Amino acid sequence: MVIFMKKNNILIVVDTLKIGGGSDKFAAILGSELHEQGYNISYLTLMDGNPKYSFKGDYHTLNETNIYGNNLKRGLDLLRYPRQIKSICEDLKVDTIISAGDPANFQAIMSRFLFGSRVRLIITQHMNPEIFLDSPLKFRLIKFFYPRADEVVCVSREVERIFNSDYGISNTRTIYNMMDIEKNIKLSSQELHENYKELFEGNNFNFINMGRLDRQKGQWFLIRSFRRVVDKYKDARLFILGEGDLRGELEDLIQKLDLNENVFLLGGQENVFPFLKNSDCFVFTSLWEGLPLSLIEALSVNLPVISADCKTGPREILCPELNLDETINYPYLGEHAILTEPFPNKIISKTLNEVSLIEPEQILADIMIEMIEDPDLRKKYAHGHSITRNFAKEKIITQWKKLLKK
Repeated sequence: MVIFMKKNNILIVVDTLKIGGGSDKFAAILGSELHEQGYNISYLTLMDGNPKYSFKGDYHTLNETNIYGNNLKRGLDLLRYPRQIKSICEDLKVDTIISAGDPANFQAIMSRFLFGSRVRLIITQHMNPEIFLDSPLKFRLIKFFYPRADEVVCVSREVERIFNSDYGISNTRTIYNMMDIEKNIKLSSQELHENYKELFEGNNFNFINMGRLDRQKGQWFLIRSFRRVVDKYKDARLFILGEGDLRGELEDLIQKLDLNENVFLLGGQENVFPFLKNSDCFVFTSLWEGLPLSLIEALSVNLPVISADCKTGPREILCPELNLDETINYPYLGEHAILTEPFPNKIISKTLNEVSLIEPEQILADIMIEMIEDPDLRKKYAHGHSITRNFAKEKIITQWKKLLKK
């Protein structure tokens, strides 16, 4: 009698587990949930150790300090990393690789392409691939290599549509990022650390934003818009959670706009939910996305949300009543959140005297002011928890288990 062994040894390859990006968080959550379901989970990070996220499973690292080096280094890595990935797969008797993040995706694919690894390969796409259409090299690399994976899991329907229509990649499916909604609610009940309590005391109206301090997240547009809000409401405050390369530029902009008493860069926080719970409105200003987890986190604690209608993710999460390509007027007051005009892909680190607010900034500032003034508007959008069931871990893990059984 032939006994068929269940294939359940999974290696999750990710750039790092300590920076705080969406793919890192996805990898930690997915692996932990699959571990709970009886899969043997191992993690492999390309960059150095000291993971930020808690996870369940074995941990391995290539212990690189920087995987984004010069062209010569990246060329040498194309031979070194894939060979190491194949060797680790053999040692651990891996049945399936799940990779997350562009560098991890390419290295996992190259382990198959260069060294003939026959481990089943599922890569996940967390970023809007449309941003690479103007980069001929990156476009050709994705178009050539991604079809060599067994499956490309996209975090939103719009990401999958772009792969299908613009790249001609067909081995795709959409599985949303998962969220432990009940855990979020429990975490929100924790007290703010003493260092931050005073900032949130009083009758100030508190806006909050979360994300890396980098070009993609567009926080300079938010800060410039907020100058107009403060001109009318002196006690309004904006808290930005996150860390990144643009901290210095954002600090300079806050200084130039005389917003030191109104805008606070609070750095990365292990538990963001007490900050969300003590805020009045979440504002999202990314220039592009995949499926932003921060929006789902804000919705899970019923925080009203104002979001730029960037590609991809916000519309799909917040306004399912809209078609993805439907033309709308801004601001759009949807069933569950408010969408504002997308921001251009440029940095404006000037004062309002140097460069006036552009139209998307004006629209954002005006709806933020309306949110302060109109309690009925706040009440209307204080029920976001109701749509987070689309991203509940129980629903999403079922989809992953079905995929892994194929």
